[in-house]
Amino acid sequence: MAPQSDRADLVDVALGDAPADIAIRGGNLVNVFTREIYPVDILIRDERIAAVLPASNDPLPARWVISAAGRYIAPGLIDPHMHIESSALTLTEFARAVVPRGITTIIADPHEFGNIMGKPGIELVLEEARQIPLNVMLRVPPRIPELEPHLETPGATITLEETCELLALPQAACLAGDISPLFYLRKDPAQFRLIEETIRLGKTISGYSPGLLGRKVNAYVAAGAEDSHTPHDIAELREDLRAGLNCFLTPRPKHFDREQFRALAEVIANEPIDTHKICFCTDDIHTNLLLEQGQLDVRVRMAIEEGIPPALAIQMATLNSATAMRIDRDYGVVAAGRYADILILDDLETLSVETVLYHGQVVVEDKVYLHRPETPFVYPLAAKQTIKTKGPILAETLKYRVNAVDGTATCQVLDVSGARKLLKTATIPVMDGVIAPVPGGDICNLVVIDRHHAEGRTGRGFVRQCGITRGALASTVNHNVHHLFAVGTNQDDMALALNRLMEIGGGYVAAADGEIIGEVALPIIGMLSELSLEDLAAAFTKMDTALKDGLGCTDPNRPLLSFSFMCSPVSLEAGLTDIGLVNSMTLEIEQVVLSLEAAKVAEFV
Repeated sequence: MAPQSDRADLVDVALGDAPADIAIRGGNLVNVFTREIYPVDILIRDERIAAVLPASNDPLPARWVISAAGRYIAPGLIDPHMHIESSALTLTEFARAVVPRGITTIIADPHEFGNIMGKPGIELVLEEARQIPLNVMLRVPPRIPELEPHLETPGATITLEETCELLALPQAACLAGDISPLFYLRKDPAQFRLIEETIRLGKTISGYSPGLLGRKVNAYVAAGAEDSHTPHDIAELREDLRAGLNCFLTPRPKHFDREQFRALAEVIANEPIDTHKICFCTDDIHTNLLLEQGQLDVRVRMAIEEGIPPALAIQMATLNSATAMRIDRDYGVVAAGRYADILILDDLETLSVETVLYHGQVVVEDKVYLHRPETPFVYPLAAKQTIKTKGPILAETLKYRVNAVDGTATCQVLDVSGARKLLKTATIPVMDGVIAPVPGGDICNLVVIDRHHAEGRTGRGFVRQCGITRGALASTVNHNVHHLFAVGTNQDDMALALNRLMEIGGGYVAAADGEIIGEVALPIIGMLSELSLEDLAAAFTKMDTALKDGLGCTDPNRPLLSFSFMCSPVSLEAGLTDIGLVNSMTLEIEQVVLSLEAAKVAEFV
């Protein structure tokens, strides 16, 4: 918030009694209050906008005048729900990637840092944020760890008191909502205390409501939730809007994709629907897709391409998000008193960004990112030594053994063939006392191994239709506690990939026929790299090729991102942890083996 003296300076500039620091002359303003587009002159003093005036040929008293004639002016884009760690970039490099695309504010949930390093990890993110031209606001993770230790071994812990301390920070925009809705529906006392504290502080309560309808979505809103980033399609979006939720749309395969954007454009054109609660967000995006396609800007372009008017699409990515996050006093619109986070576009339809101003400073000019930190941010050693195991992993320890020599086992498996994970049953062969999916079939082995305490706890299970037909993939990117996991057709390649993964400090490793065929090293908390955007994107592209050519991966869409959520026990409908198979709908442990077609049925693992 600007001090009173700064406000007085803004008044002087607006009245013409003092010169502006910067004037932007003659651009066509996309007014996200009214969705009009018209020519203006803009006066900026220090970090804020002093006045937005009708364009004229009169002299503009300013130290620097930027001509925007023939171009468009829009507010900087705001991403209300995202996770920096999913980009695998440091925050400094992430800013270099997204600011030239017009993103000037992100509201990020660094629960990955929190789960791995605790509160110091989140403070590390905020420390790095101080040296970049990007507003980094905090979605405060409400539960670290999210699950009780009988369901998943926790990494770090952030206490309720520490969570309240984070909520009170000026950078904190909201209480994050990336937790099971059962904590709302079951009236969890700790969650309700955080809700009341968030209300007391005048901040937003974010949510996560996949598939909640009718009484359940009403109960969820009654508990305090104010938004959701999980509408699957137009029907679920409509249900959430009717319940009063702000809806953050993020297209992903089989989930509010381009077809749904087209349907939304038709609804907006033909029905009296209010769009002020509809926003765009990115949630998770990998480095190569960020480089090739964009971040929040690609959502805006997709909306325009599918028929949503440009001014409305930009409103959804600016003012609507700012209002939902209660930061519209300072952000989300080009208007007097707001921060001068401004885009100059050379094309409105494609959202082509020419110039970016951040807090009144030009940080992108002629599409070139100008910012260079005075001192590069250095991650401490503690952030690079986060994998603790008992030692080398042996293939034999990854096998699911049962007390039967041969036969079949009826098992509960994770089915990831659709938009949401389902818990299904499958009959799997038993050979020499080991449940052994048919090589090249539609079922793979799956393991999760504790990475935080070097105690060797291992959860074993099976997954159907994950796309791998040979070899194995291992990773430390495994939401939300980020234990080691491996999926594959055989335990030898799984063990090889896991051991290599530990050697490189985390990331992704693919192995086939006894050889490492691809890897991406992410040594910072096992999730981030210090490589440049371009170099890391190239590494991810090579990894995608290894998945396709080496592992026979049949998933045509963002497979690594899909794998990172495959085991998640809080992503519906089930997941696998180092403890075992977790039903996300009930938060209870499920049996993997339901029955054995053999002489003995006693199971041991």
